[in-house]
Amino acid sequence: MLREWILTAGVVWAATASAAVEGPGRNQFLRAARASGPVAVDGRLDEDAWAKAPVFDGFVQRFPEAGKDPSERTELRVLYDDRNVYIAVTCHDSQPALINRNLGRRDSDLYSDRVKVLLDTTHDHRTAYVFTVNAGGVLSDGLYYDDRNYTSDWDGVWDAAVDSTQEGWVAEFAIPLSLLRFPETPVQTWGFSVRRDIARRNEELETVLNPRTSNAVVSRLGHLTGLEELRPQRAVELVPYLAARTVARPQFSDEARPWPRLVDPSLDLGLDFRAALTSNLALTATLNPDFGQVEADQLILNLSTFEAFFPEKRTFFTQGLELFNPVGGQGMPQTLFYSRRIGLETPILGATKLTGTVVPGVEVGVLDAVVTGPWKRDVDEERPDRTVGMYLNRPLHVGPNNALPTDPAVPMNYLAAVVRGKVGEGSRVGGMVTMATPLVSGCTREDAELDEELQPAPCLARGGNAAAVDFDLKTADGVYGVMGQVEGSQTVGGLPERTLRDGTVLRQGDTGYGGYVRAGKYGGEGFRWDVGYDFTSPRLDLNPSGFLRTQNEHAPRVGLRYQRPNGMGPLKAYFANLSGGTRWTTDGRGINRGSWINFNTSVQLPSFDAIGMEAGVDFGGWDVRAVKGSGVPLENTNSAFVDIFGDTNPNRPVSAGGYVSLGRHTQAAGPVDPAWGWTVNLYGTARPHPALETRLELLLDRTPTGPRYIDDLGDNRFLLSPLLSDTLSLTLRQQWVVTPKLTLQAYAQLFTSYGAYGTYYEGVSDARHTPIRFASLTPVEHENTDDFHDVALNLNVVLRWEYRLGSTLYVVYTRGQQRYPVADGVRPPHTLMPQGLMAGAANDALMVKWSWYWGV
Repeated sequence: MLREWILTAGVVWAATASAAVEGPGRNQFLRAARASGPVAVDGRLDEDAWAKAPVFDGFVQRFPEAGKDPSERTELRVLYDDRNVYIAVTCHDSQPALINRNLGRRDSDLYSDRVKVLLDTTHDHRTAYVFTVNAGGVLSDGLYYDDRNYTSDWDGVWDAAVDSTQEGWVAEFAIPLSLLRFPETPVQTWGFSVRRDIARRNEELETVLNPRTSNAVVSRLGHLTGLEELRPQRAVELVPYLAARTVARPQFSDEARPWPRLVDPSLDLGLDFRAALTSNLALTATLNPDFGQVEADQLILNLSTFEAFFPEKRTFFTQGLELFNPVGGQGMPQTLFYSRRIGLETPILGATKLTGTVVPGVEVGVLDAVVTGPWKRDVDEERPDRTVGMYLNRPLHVGPNNALPTDPAVPMNYLAAVVRGKVGEGSRVGGMVTMATPLVSGCTREDAELDEELQPAPCLARGGNAAAVDFDLKTADGVYGVMGQVEGSQTVGGLPERTLRDGTVLRQGDTGYGGYVRAGKYGGEGFRWDVGYDFTSPRLDLNPSGFLRTQNEHAPRVGLRYQRPNGMGPLKAYFANLSGGTRWTTDGRGINRGSWINFNTSVQLPSFDAIGMEAGVDFGGWDVRAVKGSGVPLENTNSAFVDIFGDTNPNRPVSAGGYVSLGRHTQAAGPVDPAWGWTVNLYGTARPHPALETRLELLLDRTPTGPRYIDDLGDNRFLLSPLLSDTLSLTLRQQWVVTPKLTLQAYAQLFTSYGAYGTYYEGVSDARHTPIRFASLTPVEHENTDDFHDVALNLNVVLRWEYRLGSTLYVVYTRGQQRYPVADGVRPPHTLMPQGLMAGAANDALMVKWSWYWGV
């Protein structure tokens, strides 16, 4: 099977390499002029150099009518000197009073009038920096990678300013050469375009025709030339920080004893470092990083047997993360590097990252991180140790000993290395290696037999190695493509053996393999199609340093789509998608894990509001993960759902959206009646003033399930019961922008859920792990101690002040609170009211973090 994938990739590569050319911007060359004197970045363009710079005004519409003349005139000028590239965009507007100047924190994705600059400085047609400023002066940046994928995680230190005129507004950029990677040549030629958004008209303009229908961005850019005698800057950036925090928390770990509380002060010192080793290669490092200003993960109720995926928010890891993403982006099923494995349980001592181009067309990335820290399992909570401690494995942190974690902090080294090479003009091939290496060893079988809370640190380690080769191949116009990955893994360290959810026994040194492939028509108007296939062997384990939702699975899929992103008749856009797939195990048993069909369609109305609907059916099959660690398949319920969704035009002062879903859960035979489930997910955003924004989100969910695994009764007998769960999540986000460099943000989420189990049943298998059918279940008497009622509150308030370019001051307050536990012998309440919350344990933290940017 893997040989067939490689053969297919080779055929497409041959066609791609021989035919690849640049997009429509290949014949467009805009010239920059050398500045004759200093340029003040103030948005006024009153220097003589701007008056002499060449002017380009041939913008075209990108949306809603691709290729048509724009409704407003736009002028572009470019200057440069030995330190910066300066870009000025004059945005004429026949109704300047209607220009949308919404304010937000830096890197906010604001719906407003704005200008974007795209720079492919290595001219590899794969990667482009994106610099954005809106009419209110709010800066944001990001990166296009693999030609078409975009991430807002990339950040740089640069400047821009805006100014209003009687005929519109002006955006002026100063982009340091030290921020950019470019080769040493007498005259630079870069991929280049500028986009302008006119918010009230939902209109996008660009210097080169690059419509939404294309499956490419960077390879379709025009060119910026005339940049003479520029030398790559060997920049060095240092950002030391000092963080002081105070945490008020319960003295006792017992949730039923929220009082008294202890106040634990602490101090952290750290450093972020960046240096350009060559014109195309950058080294980034961090020592004792602190991410206290990062918003907490959203609270969810996860009733599945699969780990929930959360996005990375920590700046060291988001920078350059695109190079470590799997081919096809983060949505792909097999990810070798998932940065959230690093530092969430054990503090990061230090980390380094090397990224860039070693030879033309070949990108590399290497990341290494060490996590370690002090801990103390046996503590006397009645007499907490308030002495201040300093430890060699966390030398830049000072705090009281009673604040040390009681769970072992397993020291680990994480390494990820990737190389990707350009093939033709729009394709690439590559490979990746990851290693999660425990820095402690010696877990014996006697240690492994202890309860987990008593096991030594070597038994708690989850190490592993993984390697992959990948490919992303496209035709010259980017319309057709094939992408995929083939990988293998090896288990390292930890327990001598452990059992996975589906009963697979994983021993130290065990290996697994897998891969995925996608092929289809991904660009152009009208019909598109794609096919895919995923394979994971039972012992494939990417999770020590990556993310693998499930192993032991074949999963073919097919999709047919009709796409009109540039409109159809009176509609501004129209999309329809039909897809389906099936799954079965790879362990030799060939157990059907379920099949599915999904259809969705959406339209963008002439008012730029959007509405749509989705319907789908899941055809049961068997769940090999439900009966934990046994390998016994449990029958799945059949389900069908339909939902409607919509979003209003975000340009309005008040906008709203969301979806409503209704589902039906049935089973072919068995003791549980069919049941209805539903979800309501709504949001509303109000902007009474450009500097103020309030967003309220509501989630209400009811999920019924068929009989679920509760306990192992022994002798291949299992306890099961159907569950009805309700969930409420209410989230408030408030933003006040005093200036684009001084912002106050507040986030609050109230989360409640309860689960009510029904009649208990006994399911019986045998030594051959025969499946358990619902029709074979028999009722049993069992005391219900499984119901639950959870209530939690998360609160986060962040004041951010960029007091000088690249230097910030944060003041952060956070609160996390759980409900007071239900008394023993009392059945939890079946309500979504936040009962017991105010009496429950709470953690309050106040942090002041100061950083100083120094660059040469």
